[in-house]
Amino acid sequence: MNIELNNVLVRHQSVPECDWCDKSKDLLDQKGIKYTIIDSDKKFFWNLMQVTHSKKVPQIILNGEFVGDYNDLVEHFNGT
Repeated sequence: MNIELNNVLVRHQSVPECDWCDKSKDLLDQKGIKYTIIDSDKKFFWNLMQVTHSKKVPQIILNGEFVGDYNDLVEHFNGT
C-alpha cells in the first residue's frame, strides 16, 4: 500500500475524545504548521499501522515523514 501524506494528523474514529490529538493540533498551530486532519476508519488506520509500525494515536506525518504521536512531535520540535 502506498501512502503519500504531507502534514497530516490521523485520528481513529473509535477515539472521538482524543486529548493527545488536541494537544498535537495546538502544538502544530503554535508552530504555524498547516496540516490536514484525517478521521480514519479501522481499515485505513490498520493499513497506516502497517507502514508506520505504530499503534499510537494520533499518527503524525510531517513533510512526508512519520513523526509519531504527540510525545514524538514534542521531541521532533525539541530536536531530540
